[in-house]
Amino acid sequence: MENNDLIIKNLLQQATSDRVEFKLKPSLDAIIQTITAFINSRGGDLLLGVDENKKVVGIDNPQQYCTEIKNFVSKNIIPIAPVSVNLFNYDFKQLILISVWEGANKPYSCNYKIYGRINGQNRLADNTLLTQLIENRKAADSNWERMSALPAEVIDLDLYEIRKTMDAAVSRNSNKIFTDEEDFLIQNGLILNGNITNACILLFGKTPARFIPQSKIRLTVYPDIKSTHVFLEDKWFEGNIFSNIIAIFNYLEALYGKTIRIDGLLRTEKKNYPEIALREGILNAIVHRDYHSFKGFMHISVYADHTEISNYGGLPEGLTIADLKREHPSILRNPDIASICFLRNYIEMVGSGSIRMLEDCKKNKFKTPVWKEKNNVLTLTFPEIFHLKSEGANEGASEGANLNIEGITDVVKTELFHIYTFIKENPLVKVSDIQSLISKSNATAKRYLKILKDNGLIIFVGSDNRKIGGYIIVDTANDTANDTANDTANDTAKFPIKV
Repeated sequence: MENNDLIIKNLLQQATSDRVEFKLKPSLDAIIQTITAFINSRGGDLLLGVDENKKVVGIDNPQQYCTEIKNFVSKNIIPIAPVSVNLFNYDFKQLILISVWEGANKPYSCNYKIYGRINGQNRLADNTLLTQLIENRKAADSNWERMSALPAEVIDLDLYEIRKTMDAAVSRNSNKIFTDEEDFLIQNGLILNGNITNACILLFGKTPARFIPQSKIRLTVYPDIKSTHVFLEDKWFEGNIFSNIIAIFNYLEALYGKTIRIDGLLRTEKKNYPEIALREGILNAIVHRDYHSFKGFMHISVYADHTEISNYGGLPEGLTIADLKREHPSILRNPDIASICFLRNYIEMVGSGSIRMLEDCKKNKFKTPVWKEKNNVLTLTFPEIFHLKSEGANEGASEGANLNIEGITDVVKTELFHIYTFIKENPLVKVSDIQSLISKSNATAKRYLKILKDNGLIIFVGSDNRKIGGYIIVDTANDTANDTANDTANDTAKFPIKV
């Protein structure tokens, strides 16, 4: 099953409803009517290339059709719509999935007409529906996101990030015109009545925690498999949403590391974590957390055998843990934040994050992530996604310790074997050579070499000051330091640290 097939499979199990519709290849006018009806209601998914009996037929010239849909949507739906249009290859057929959030700026119109979704049908809005949509807009304008972040001013904003977002908005809709950064913020509801909103500060503030202290993100690395008062690293990320995303991902990539395999002259790398799944999990927590409450928090906890992402607020009303494993409505706690993250392509597909996480873990042979909700806190756990002891987090803390080989992870054992075979093929290597080989710190390279040395697998020959000489393997099987690479494969079976 290809990545993302699970999304289509789940949709095909649904019936046509207020949130789901199947069409073979409708006109562009019919498509934007459905999209507008979804936005003005609870959001939804429109799957093209499937007939009303859910028979998968496919779309001819799907790339061109996708482009036509995107252009037509951007030109004819007002205001700018939270819509994603994606092409899928399913069952050897080309399908187009159009996913839509419930809009925060109702009412939305297409070709100057307003539609709602009633009993699985698109209906022109009557006076009752129009009144309801206007009331929804008033409620949206008074929610926490759109409250004033006093005493914030434009000078407190990161204009570079705003310009990047403006460029992203224009790339989605070439007809969109912004006179300057302030005009962009006004058009997107991030400046209201001349005041900068809470959502604006969270997205673009230079120092958001100055105005919203609970916006900080904590990341703790524990030495064991459960929380204690002892930790290897305890970091706080206090920037805006975009700077935090980059900083957190960069830190975790170094923390988790990667598995390196050497086969002859070929060197391959694989990350020790499901990249798409972890990315979606962190982004979902950032976008959907409850920023309103002063006791709100987001905490990433990395243990010796798993990783947890916890955020205050729980699931939005109407969603359950079971819903996350199938097609479900995308109920937004923070629609303004979500909309801007969507513009910036941090959210690639509307409402499919949890399904993409499950599919990514399955495809890359990681254990299934687990969600739990308790006391208004939602916790996402990734089993067996862990830091490699103290590498990257507390480098050198355990250097010189007498480590027990049986307690070392399989990932570390694999890297130790790679180092061993490298030394066998390249006698008299130095710490810097190993550091380059495994792409880790000098302290980590020394730690790995000490494990091999303490277990009688390698020795250092040369000057005691380590400036002259290097490491060679111990001659336990009448091997010499000049054995060929062809002999290396045969050593795997007798390598004392089993992989």
